[in-house]
Amino acid sequence: MVLVANHSTETEQPLGIVRQWLQEAAERGRRRNPNATALATVGPDGRPAVRMVLLKDVSVADGYVVFYTNYRSRKARDLEHCEWAAAALYWEELGRQIRLEGRVRRSPDAESDAYFASRPFRSQLNAWVSAQSEPLDDPEELERRASDKARGYPPGSGSASDDAPRAVPRPPFWGGYRLWCDGVELWTEGLGRFHTRIRYTRTLTPVPAGGFRGEPWRSRRLQP
Repeated sequence: MVLVANHSTETEQPLGIVRQWLQEAAERGRRRNPNATALATVGPDGRPAVRMVLLKDVSVADGYVVFYTNYRSRKARDLEHCEWAAAALYWEELGRQIRLEGRVRRSPDAESDAYFASRPFRSQLNAWVSAQSEPLDDPEELERRASDKARGYPPGSGSASDDAPRAVPRPPFWGGYRLWCDGVELWTEGLGRFHTRIRYTRTLTPVPAGGFRGEPWRSRRLQP
């Protein structure tokens, strides 16, 4: 079974296929967030935890994917303890699944700044006022914090939208992570559960500038 219809230098790499599948899921799927990704981490107590994040970017050349979060959240604390993580995307309507495994590093500040600036104003406020993963006794308190924070960033003249662009800086405790993949599995649904599974693996070597250098990908077909 062919995983992608049009082969190119990019789609010969597993992250190229990941990017193509994400694009097709957005175009052909019916879900609100086709880039919703289950991210699994391990805490200091050895217990796994999984939650949904939004996959925001795919670097085909380097072989990593990007998500954003509060650096004080439970997932961030887990990643400080153990840099290894795994993620999965599944589109039932397309009969496709992606599994990603590898090591996580924070994104460069400039990359996080650029993405934060593109977020709606209310989302920017939430990043500032929410102590993500911490207990919340009074939900109205969060709204009060957001209202107080918003007063420091009034909309421009003539703006009628709460999400009008405003010069809100990125919180130092919020930003991106890069999941550098050393394992990628591409799964397509088959008749009678004769699914197609192809697993790609490679070796990652840390580099002084941060991140990793990846060896060439190797692939094997797996039994369903």
